[in-house]
Amino acid sequence: MEQVMGLLLGTLQLFFPLIVMSAITFVLGLILRSWLWMLASAVLIYPDAWYLGATPAFPWAIYVPLIPVFVALWLFLLNKRDKKAS
Repeated sequence: MEQVMGLLLGTLQLFFPLIVMSAITFVLGLILRSWLWMLASAVLIYPDAWYLGATPAFPWAIYVPLIPVFVALWLFLLNKRDKKAS
């Protein structure tokens, strides 16, 4: 796992692009009310959260990807309930 994160964040220099893309997909998921965009946001922010969570200054950062996962679960259940009602 460390080799993959080293490739993404070190060699390819994707630290800030992953944060930006995660924020864009998070906002897009909220606008479209799409749980798939929210899960994409969680996947995109995971390498950055893993990297920051390993530092002593930000041990709580590893839990940041859970926010889009919980919102995705909420949107999934909301869409399921709306389809059932109609």
